[in-house]
Amino acid sequence: MIIMNDYEECSIGDILLDIHERQCFFFKSDTMEMVRPFDYLNNYLLDKPTDEDYKKLPSLESLNIYQFSSYEYINHKFIMSEYVKNCFDDKQIRQELFYILRRYDYLDMFCDCLKKYNLYDDFRDYSS
Repeated sequence: MIIMNDYEECSIGDILLDIHERQCFFFKSDTMEMVRPFDYLNNYLLDKPTDEDYKKLPSLESLNIYQFSSYEYINHKFIMSEYVKNCFDDKQIRQELFYILRRYDYLDMFCDCLKKYNLYDDFRDYSS
């Protein structure tokens, strides 16, 4: 489990499902929390930083901060369609989920449909 600042506990799978276009998340591995790296980097800057001060900033890796994969890199649709294809015998639920996957804005609707049928945890287990 990962603790996101000001959020409830969630898994890496939850975070990856929550990544949408033009978003990125950063993970601090030593504290096991989601962070904004600029908050940490600001601790190393003076009130009026110069170009030289910016060059002396530590790297994110040295601070144990790593970026999660971007939305464009994660193939949500493939993972979701494989789940539906391999894990369902109920034709009605399969049809409903595949219909959602045909839409452009499928991600939230797919997760909502899984929650409606109490299948969200099964999907998280399958996709992690």
